[in-house]
Amino acid sequence: MQIKKLMVCASVLMLVSNASMIGQAADKESNETAKTKADSQQSVETKAENKAPIIIEADNLSFSEETGDVFADGNVVVKQNTDVISTDFMRGNNKTTEVWIDGEATLQQPGTELIGTGTHYNYSTRLGNMHDVKGLVGKEHITSSNLEFYPEKLVTHQSTATKCPAIVPDYHMSADRIEIWPEDKMIAYNAKFWIGKTVIYSMPKYQTSLKKDEAQSAFPRIGYHSGDGLSISQHLEYPIEDRLTAFADLDYYSKHGFKPSYGLISKQKGYSLKLYSSYEENSDDEWIKKEPELLFKLDPIKSGKITGYFTASAGKWKEGDISGWRQDFKMHVNRNPIQLSKAVTLNVGVGYEKVYYGYDKSSNNIWSFNTNLTAKPNDRLETWLGYAYYDQSGTSVYEYDKIDNDRELYTGFMYKIDKMNSFGVKMEYDLDHSRVEDLDYTWRRNLHCWEADITYREKRSQINVKLSTIAW
Repeated sequence: MQIKKLMVCASVLMLVSNASMIGQAADKESNETAKTKADSQQSVETKAENKAPIIIEADNLSFSEETGDVFADGNVVVKQNTDVISTDFMRGNNKTTEVWIDGEATLQQPGTELIGTGTHYNYSTRLGNMHDVKGLVGKEHITSSNLEFYPEKLVTHQSTATKCPAIVPDYHMSADRIEIWPEDKMIAYNAKFWIGKTVIYSMPKYQTSLKKDEAQSAFPRIGYHSGDGLSISQHLEYPIEDRLTAFADLDYYSKHGFKPSYGLISKQKGYSLKLYSSYEENSDDEWIKKEPELLFKLDPIKSGKITGYFTASAGKWKEGDISGWRQDFKMHVNRNPIQLSKAVTLNVGVGYEKVYYGYDKSSNNIWSFNTNLTAKPNDRLETWLGYAYYDQSGTSVYEYDKIDNDRELYTGFMYKIDKMNSFGVKMEYDLDHSRVEDLDYTWRRNLHCWEADITYREKRSQINVKLSTIAW
């Protein structure tokens, strides 16, 4: 039967009549992915998705009702929910919900677009594989000799990954195998890290977060600070078990020496625990040593337009001659961004923090309110205006976490001059003492897949330079 375009809705009937076959495939899927996720609710949602019809569009299409075989030729598009495959020629089976493509094909899923050959994919189980792959998973540009599809993850073999979009990337990671949970995490085995054609280091197993607010660079960051001198920093993560990761931040400063941070992170359903020792510096060039600290962090709790955050920590802090245990309980609530116009966004948040200082048995209660207005009138300009207010019953024994200004106004802009250069100004104003606290000027230079920021802090007479990979 030849037609111009055919929507194969008979797949709905097939999914019912072949329930036993799909059940066997689902069991296989469960065994394949049990080590990574065992969420029964997600399984229910996946089964519901699989009941959606498979739609095939093509210039020419033939279909056998007896065998279920399907052949499609010319501008072929296969859809089910958000899974889309496009190619020139495809063969499949309507009863097993499988497709085979010998030539080049493009597979699209939310946040993922892959191009490869020799594709096999099952729309019911969401299992499959593709050869000679290149494409995007989130912001990761990947290549792979063989890629396997699973419901919650992708597994690549003989692969590379980078966020540098160049044909020959300035930096990349290569690995024998990479497991990718989109928008969650990535684990690489026998990973090598390259700058140009040179391997700078390697690890038998490497893990990094793909979450937007947790992304870390796998490559060194180089900088200069008037108070710290020349610096070089390197972040490393090593997965010990499925939910337990060891990490280290190896930071060296020419004026301070080696200032490492290291510890363990346990990520459980709904919360995380972090046990670590560290040297940390704030924006006022004040240092603290945590030896060690335990941090408990709830996953964000959302209710309607409100998102709540909660953390609790306990650890020994050392600053100069002051040393003692410090406990902290912090809650913060943000409203979803308010879109005042196409270009203007308003953010509002309130919080409460309770701190205990073992050094002198004192405590501090801190109520806070913050709001900021952001405007992006075009692709070149971004401006912001914000206000922060703190109401505290005491004060910190450590200079590191003292609140310098109870009422502060901050504003600034960043303007993209051309493809390679941007310029920005940032100001912080102390409302209690009617004075400009900080005034910073920044020149940002795009260096292909790297980015350099040169900042002059006028009120402190400081020059800061930061060189890092772009958005890795």
